[in-house]
Amino acid sequence: MNGTAGSHMVEVGALAARQLEDYDTHQPGTLFAEGCVLNVQQAYELQNAVAKLRFQRGERLIGYKVGCTSAAIQAQLKISHRVRGFLFDTEQYESGVALARQSFDNLAIEGELAIELSREPREEDFADQLLPPCISRIFPVIELHNHVMRGQQASAGELIANNAIHAGFISGKGGLTLSHCSETMFDGARLEVFVNNQLLGQCEGQFLLETIRLSLKWLWQDLLQSSERLHAGQIVLTGSVPNLFPVVDECCIRVESVPFGDVAAAVKNTTLRTC
Repeated sequence: MNGTAGSHMVEVGALAARQLEDYDTHQPGTLFAEGCVLNVQQAYELQNAVAKLRFQRGERLIGYKVGCTSAAIQAQLKISHRVRGFLFDTEQYESGVALARQSFDNLAIEGELAIELSREPREEDFADQLLPPCISRIFPVIELHNHVMRGQQASAGELIANNAIHAGFISGKGGLTLSHCSETMFDGARLEVFVNNQLLGQCEGQFLLETIRLSLKWLWQDLLQSSERLHAGQIVLTGSVPNLFPVVDECCIRVESVPFGDVAAAVKNTTLRTC
């Protein structure tokens, strides 16, 4: 991604078109298998260019994901800092959905808490250790990923350019509004990830509150450096504390989050349908 401004734009546009074609055919990021190397700035530039193509064909931005928020995930993906990606309306599913495993490339899932915003965050929202008052609702989600890194070495550039390997999310029913939440509530809070009724990972207590606060603050500050902003009604996936779990066969996935509700999905070796 070098050259004059004009040639640079052409190059980014060509790479974005290829990235989107690869994504649509369930083989994301093939250009990295051919030796493409991007720094973080270039990767976000490519991520944005792909998003613009998706907007042009009618997809809508409904929020953002924050990834690599825990030491466990950073070690698993060999990334030392948070990353962000776009959430699209075409990839939001309701609890109870059945998904076709073939619609993903090396499907992996995370269980985490998501928030809905009542307004754009402000500096004073993060002045203390409380829940930021710009949050309107907290609810559990299952995040879907194309867990593929094609470069010779795992890199932040590849991860970011592939929209932080995001491939959709499943929304839990209900959730709690901010008026029903308190910081002390998190003392007894927990989040557990089950596959075929087997507990694979969990997190509890103030770690969940800290993840929400730090992820939202990081995202807000990071977007301030670009032309993007957070808005009322947008959803933010705040990141997983447990590991990223591969899905290698048909299974039932369930995330239970006390007191925020639960979310479930089935993965099938068939076409997409609703339970």
